[in-house]
Amino acid sequence: MRRGLATVAATGLAAALVAVGGAATTTMPAAAAAGCKVTYKIVSQWGGGFQGDVAITNLGDPIGSWKLEFDFPDSGQRIASGWNATWTQSGARVTATSMSYNGSIATNATASGMGFTANLTGANPVPTTFWLNGVMCSGPVTLSPTPTPSPSPSPTPTPTPTPSPSPTPTPSPSLSPTPSPTPTPSVTPSPDTPRPGVGPCTPGATYPNPLPSTSVTATKIRDGFNFLEGPVWDATTQTLLLSLMRDGTGSEGVQPSDVLRFTEPDTFQTFISGSGSNGLALSRDGGTLLAATHDQRSVSSFHLPDRTRGVVASSYQGRVFNSPNDLTVGADGTVYFTDPDFQRANRPDQMSGRTGVFRVKNGVVSLIDDTIRQPNGIVLSPDGRTLYVGGNGTGRIYKWPVNSDGSVGSRADFASLNGSDGATIDCAGNLYQASFNDGKVHVYAPSGVQLGTISAGQNTTNLAFGGSDGKTLYITSGTPSRGGNSGNFGLYRVRLNVPGWPY
Repeated sequence: MRRGLATVAATGLAAALVAVGGAATTTMPAAAAAGCKVTYKIVSQWGGGFQGDVAITNLGDPIGSWKLEFDFPDSGQRIASGWNATWTQSGARVTATSMSYNGSIATNATASGMGFTANLTGANPVPTTFWLNGVMCSGPVTLSPTPTPSPSPSPTPTPTPTPSPSPTPTPSPSLSPTPSPTPTPSVTPSPDTPRPGVGPCTPGATYPNPLPSTSVTATKIRDGFNFLEGPVWDATTQTLLLSLMRDGTGSEGVQPSDVLRFTEPDTFQTFISGSGSNGLALSRDGGTLLAATHDQRSVSSFHLPDRTRGVVASSYQGRVFNSPNDLTVGADGTVYFTDPDFQRANRPDQMSGRTGVFRVKNGVVSLIDDTIRQPNGIVLSPDGRTLYVGGNGTGRIYKWPVNSDGSVGSRADFASLNGSDGATIDCAGNLYQASFNDGKVHVYAPSGVQLGTISAGQNTTNLAFGGSDGKTLYITSGTPSRGGNSGNFGLYRVRLNVPGWPY
């Protein structure tokens, strides 16, 4: 999705714009210098739909939030879903507003990775006029040919493997891997590659039983790591990102951690040093790593090209979280996360003894539930309509219906499981719940019926689907440290029959 086949670049006198009834109205002080460039790309097109990508470059004074508008030239072009912005359409007019983590754009900076899928019943002409915060981005327009529609009914046929980056020196199994970070490989996903952050799921497809048998054993890739958590598959680079946590240090006993990058078949590198991370997820465009970060008791973002850190959520009603643990992201950019107190260490409790489940949308943090003792793994169903959370301290897995605005309905019990930790889900909606207590992954159908288990050593912590076709399940499991970074965790893999979500 990084490279487009059709591009429109509009530059001129404005820092953002929005038109009402076709008339643009300026929403910034008259003294502010304005200017903008919008790049619109048709990334892929298929029978009945297409995928678009949008980037905004601010050529004027810095802006704190943005609202982009444009008109589809054909009445058959209709927004179906989007990511990294809040997308709406009224008539021909399409509106995209910034999320909490990409609203600010400095002078000459670019906000990129906003994208959408749209339905298509006629031609697919490219919009030629854009408004940002009420001002038109005018200027020369250059059009490239529209991509030829694919005969496939969807943009996600069987994926084609992407070449892995060149191997780098491998750390000793008895030491934490700490080679210098290397730049993110530049890879352009083809329509055959699972979209970064979204996964390989095909709407309406029929899938078989995901497990080869009711009791499956995963294969160890490598161990010797102190404590592993939070894997997430990066389809752009065809690598797995995961958190390496070490024993607590300092007067408060806070655990330091890094983000590792794993490249098949067995290469590990330090990708982000000092990330303070536990659970990881990707934004829907694949350009931002989202992390439950216990070092700052927050939810953080890391811009993948340069690994700069930002804040998604730092507190609730003025009170600092305990130690955010795991997270999942909706199609509209809403982030859902759990806040147990496992990594709060000796820092003061500002949550009055409660551990909770939260969501953050457009920078606003809302409480979902603070009655679950030690909520842990959290994941959305592929259609985004059901939210699952494992209660590590309650012996229950819970579910909530998710409304169109990202809010949730009434909680219900889904299954019983002791020691639930991280979770993921496959394209058929089957839930994969790790149990720290028995070292297994318990697999449940959407109905709550258990389909079987996957064994992966001891004390299983988390898991994520990955691989070029999304059918490889990666699992973190091992023995915790008893002091002196003496833990022995490993990364495991197993091939399954159904592709799944990358975190």
